Amino acid sequence: MTVARLAAVWFVQLLLVLSVVPWRSDEIFDGGLDPTVVGKAAVAVAGLLGAAAIAGTSNLRYPIGLGPAALAVVVVLVSTLGAIVAGSAMPTIVLAIRVAILVATVLLILCTVPWDVGVGTLLAAMATVALVAGVTGIPDALYEGRLGGGIPQLHPNPLAELAGAPLVGLTVLMLRHGVRVWSAFPSAVLLAIVIGTGSRTAFLAVAVAILVGVAVNGIGDRSIVYLLLASAPVLYAMAVLTDALRAVATRAGSTDTTSTLEARFDAWRVVLGWSWTAWEKWIGLGLATKTVPVDRRWLDEQVLDSSWVSILAQSGFLGMLLVGSLVTWCVITACASTRRRWLVLPLLVVMLIRTVTESGLVGGALPFVQFMLLATVLTGRSRHLGAAVKRRQLATGGRFRSTSRPYSEIPSDRAVGERSVGER
Repeated sequence: MTVARLAAVWFVQLLLVLSVVPWRSDEIFDGGLDPTVVGKAAVAVAGLLGAAAIAGTSNLRYPIGLGPAALAVVVVLVSTLGAIVAGSAMPTIVLAIRVAILVATVLLILCTVPWDVGVGTLLAAMATVALVAGVTGIPDALYEGRLGGGIPQLHPNPLAELAGAPLVGLTVLMLRHGVRVWSAFPSAVLLAIVIGTGSRTAFLAVAVAILVGVAVNGIGDRSIVYLLLASAPVLYAMAVLTDALRAVATRAGSTDTTSTLEARFDAWRVVLGWSWTAWEKWIGLGLATKTVPVDRRWLDEQVLDSSWVSILAQSGFLGMLLVGSLVTWCVITACASTRRRWLVLPLLVVMLIRTVTESGLVGGALPFVQFMLLATVLTGRSRHLGAAVKRRQLATGGRFRSTSRPYSEIPSDRAVGERSVGER
């Protein structure tokens, strides 16, 4: 793959990330049209057109499975039915169109580039946005105590999400190939962003994912040991002489931790308490459902800060059953895949831990993009046929091109070897 094509894929992934991250902090889409909504839609369409252009100008096709995308469509249809019954169909229809654009963009990218390039460029795009948002958010963090995004305006939690997955990816690369300047320096910057946000869930998710990465990949280079030995005094000094780690645990000295958890539990209890005889328990109220009414002092409604409770509220028990089945399949397949678990499994872990207290696993948000991409690269067609295409590419020195021919017409390993010998 040429540098120009790789840069083009990264740029499309950057547009994809920009179209799903919040542009305005603490605001929820209500179905109306404003410059921000129109701008995000334009960026999403531009990303789709860019992915289509890359796919249209490439002779190489990597087989991908469509099962996860089909399941996402079913969940969205169930949610749309719930919105129609609830009498608030338009916001959900708009979000359903956004979901379709995101799914199409992800599929076009994965059918054009190897799976590791698709995952790597998404992580690079996330790191780029996290770096820009983190640097521009430093002035506000000096007054507020937690690092948020400046451009775009991001709450600390989404910023931590943007930085967490690339940090895990770079750590996995260092475990496999050793510590290099190009991986160690960005990792340190991303770690500083995660700590600066004060997001405890993100910090825990990154730590657990890195441990999973160590268990899966091992430590393949002595430079990792040297890095750990060099980092130990620094971490000890941070823990003893500064309040950095304590700030993460107490969210920069905030005293509203208990009230935040209570507010979340109140919202979760409302959704979990729906009667099994009620239609919303089975098909939900639509993708646009982000809050539920609560009976609290000074508060009439509460945001559903959990992907699983959000799925139950948006697409009901049917949607949660489908998504839960896909997540279970992804984890089992990632553990069983000898060629892809080295990267996919740690990324799944960091994503799934965050879904406990963050929404967006289904819908027009960044976790959904990550979920669709990782689930698609785990499909049997992507793992087996895609690996065969790449193997034959290497065997023929790049002369073999997989187009629209069925897999049965792809030359066998023996035929490729005989042809290569004859040509020499």
